[in-house]
Amino acid sequence: MPAELCELTVHIDTGRWNETVLDAVDLVVPDGKITALLGESGCGKSMVAAALTGSLPDSARSTGQVRVDGEPVRGQREWRRLHGGTVGLLPQDGVTAFRAEDTVGAQLHALEDRYRRWSFDRACASAWYPTELADLYPHQHSGGQIQRAALAAALLPEPRVLIADEPTASLDTQTAYGIWAALRRYADAGAAVLVITHDVPMLTSAKIADHVALMRGGKVIATGGLTDLAALDDPYVRGFFQPNGC
Repeated sequence: MPAELCELTVHIDTGRWNETVLDAVDLVVPDGKITALLGESGCGKSMVAAALTGSLPDSARSTGQVRVDGEPVRGQREWRRLHGGTVGLLPQDGVTAFRAEDTVGAQLHALEDRYRRWSFDRACASAWYPTELADLYPHQHSGGQIQRAALAAALLPEPRVLIADEPTASLDTQTAYGIWAALRRYADAGAAVLVITHDVPMLTSAKIADHVALMRGGKVIATGGLTDLAALDDPYVRGFFQPNGC
């Protein structure tokens, strides 16, 4: 199984505040499928992404297991040394995927040279990133442009697991559909894709996700297909699939 969390509990203690942000979470992200992770702000969705990429904060203490490709995920530095490129991450804010002092194109070409898997042109086309913008610095891009560039960066290592955290938050509807289509194609090629999103209307209309997991208060409280979850007799769950839901 490419990516899974087994009874994962994560407790954060900064000295000023402490909280259990993930509580015995079980989640499987299978090959060749898109898994959508839903939930209100602060419910733990992004901490799931941090766990899968070995980037839990220093203040975190965890129990349970996180595995990618059957290997346990531990600290970020060790994980990246051993398995760099296995997991790709599209962050919520695409600009954080790039260094401010270099052009986006230079950084994408550096990833191309490092991994020698996908070409620059292929990654940009898949992410709907216009290559004529590649000579610009990250701050010179719009929010939607830099988000597409960040997706290209995530695709270049050809990761076995691709995590997209709010991938369409800054995009117009047409481009958002294009990004969902790109994620669909990547999953159909055999990768495991996890999409963290608040955009239930887009998720519902695109009809691309194979499986949905819904979180609340650090727990996964429901899993299944979109139709299955929308039919559940639970006010919290049902609220996500109503026009003015969460």
